[in-house]
Amino acid sequence: MEEAGQLDALERAVEGTLAEGSFEFDDEEAVLRIEGSLVLTTGWFLGLGAGGVGLLLTGAVLSLTGLPDQARWALAPGAVLLALVAGFVLLLRFTPLAGLWSDLELRFAEQAMVHRRTRIPFGDLRPEHLVWKNGRFFRRLYVRHPALRKQLAGFFGSEERQAEEFQRRLWELIRAPDLNGVLTRGSDLTPVQRWIIAAGAPYGAVNGFRVDRLGAAPGASAAAADRRAAQDLLQDPWGAYDLEQLLGAVNWLVQDGHRADFAQDAHLAGRSPAEQREYESLLREVDGLIAGDRLEPPFVERLIELVRVRYGDEGDSYARLVPPLLRDEPGADASEEGAELAQFLHQLFNDRNHAAEELHRLKALADPALRANVGRFLIWDYGRALMLFRWGHIVGWLTEEYCWDRMLPLALDIQRRYTSWRDMATCYLQGRLLWSGGGGTAQAEYERLVEELATEPRSPWNLVPWDLELTRDWA
Repeated sequence: MEEAGQLDALERAVEGTLAEGSFEFDDEEAVLRIEGSLVLTTGWFLGLGAGGVGLLLTGAVLSLTGLPDQARWALAPGAVLLALVAGFVLLLRFTPLAGLWSDLELRFAEQAMVHRRTRIPFGDLRPEHLVWKNGRFFRRLYVRHPALRKQLAGFFGSEERQAEEFQRRLWELIRAPDLNGVLTRGSDLTPVQRWIIAAGAPYGAVNGFRVDRLGAAPGASAAAADRRAAQDLLQDPWGAYDLEQLLGAVNWLVQDGHRADFAQDAHLAGRSPAEQREYESLLREVDGLIAGDRLEPPFVERLIELVRVRYGDEGDSYARLVPPLLRDEPGADASEEGAELAQFLHQLFNDRNHAAEELHRLKALADPALRANVGRFLIWDYGRALMLFRWGHIVGWLTEEYCWDRMLPLALDIQRRYTSWRDMATCYLQGRLLWSGGGGTAQAEYERLVEELATEPRSPWNLVPWDLELTRDWA
């Protein structure tokens, strides 16, 4: 059945019937609520209203025929009955009185029927638990389970066909709900758009952003909070105060990113223990000189030696580039080697944590299994690039169309590199472990969020298949 088809069919079955106003679908929570107010669970007040109208008509006829005394005996009770019905309806509409009759809920994410403290898994329900009770004017459908007895819907007697269709559609939802359709009901994203958002979900979720949309959360206050958070995150840690800086950060992530550092560190971690000890000693020494602002001539010689050891067989060619880069000579970073070395020197001089984090990475990469996987950390950079596009849209720098057009090629690259959402997530967590220089306390939060994304029924990882054909499917 196509997306949301089961629920749409259920709604069509009650259109124009007495039961139509009894249902509310919460798209945010993926819950179908069956209202339990007294007006919806009994025909009493419909009967009282009809009786009141009948008495008023009778009183009017008697009054017109010259029997005013007898008319009063009909008009007064009729007015009282109508006043009672109107008063009760107003109480239900404008006071918390309706809350006395708790709604029955079909919670699709939890696969359970819930009423007050009673919870019945869908798997425990059978067709015989849905029972009809027929009266002179009304037909009512009840759930009659050992743990729960509750009316589900009421129909006029003349609505037999719609009532039977409703029962059949409701049972289909309970027996085998189309979770992909039900849980994405109300979403304006296409399947491919949901896949794209899913690829960047870990970075979005850890920063408190929804993973079911491109833009901000619904609601004025929530959207304003998302805009403030996106603005703050773009500025720190990304240093993006305008569109040009944002696109520069995205381009760096896509073209090089941290995975270039991971590859170099993996190469260092695969060298002999003596070479590793020499590099670690030089790195600590140079980092200490920079921290102490001791940049007199011996410093340059130690930095050149550090570069020579870092790049191994190609160390001499890299070492020759150190003096012109330090002097900021034009074209010193024009070559591939110059650009790579310039990035390393920038991190060394400007990031006081870089040396310590690199030493932690070397320690982590001593694990041959992790070192062998180092070529698969594209998702660590691409996942964050996808989120930068989202933040750019949330703060108003990028249009929706621009984002989707640039995010789709990144999604295609991600899909080609991995075999499943789990495989992608494993590489993402390993990339985060290396980037952070050992994981830190936040690593556990990333792992928790990834596990939640993998198991939560409403997670995009469980709503769109990994091998979905990623071609433009939006207007």
